[in-house]
Amino acid sequence: MAAEPITSATPRTPVLGCRISRALEPSAVQGEFMTSRVNWVVQSSAVDYLHLLLVAMKWLLEEFAIDGRLCINIHDEVRYLVRGEDRYRAALALQVASLLTRCMFSCKLGLSDLPQSVAFFSAVDIDQCLRKEVTMDCKTPSNPIGMERRYGIPQGDVGDI
Repeated sequence: MAAEPITSATPRTPVLGCRISRALEPSAVQGEFMTSRVNWVVQSSAVDYLHLLLVAMKWLLEEFAIDGRLCINIHDEVRYLVRGEDRYRAALALQVASLLTRCMFSCKLGLSDLPQSVAFFSAVDIDQCLRKEVTMDCKTPSNPIGMERRYGIPQGDVGDI
């Protein structure tokens, strides 16, 4: 199963079925560029995961009237802007969106079991500003007294399942 997306005549990602560039199809390159083709299936599957997660999250925000929207995603992070009173429901919705996405991946790959250890994000950060870690006060040379004392912004919260 693992080699199918790379060696088939028309390589596709295992979950959403997205195709590789025709320039890297076996008919064009035979057995060459295997490293690039393996990298393609891994990276493209990560994009499939992100797309499914974002769609599930959009549905959950609408379904449960959570006032929030996607702000930005960078590499393995997604950030949402959410009304303060909806922050914990949005954090839970993100965990549920991850669960739905992982279930779809497992099902498409023929895995009938999803261990709890991989079913959810290890944590969801809840904060009022963008910072590296929600529990850091962000003392810097230009802000030596930190976010809380200077701006009245307390440390964020970390939610898990």
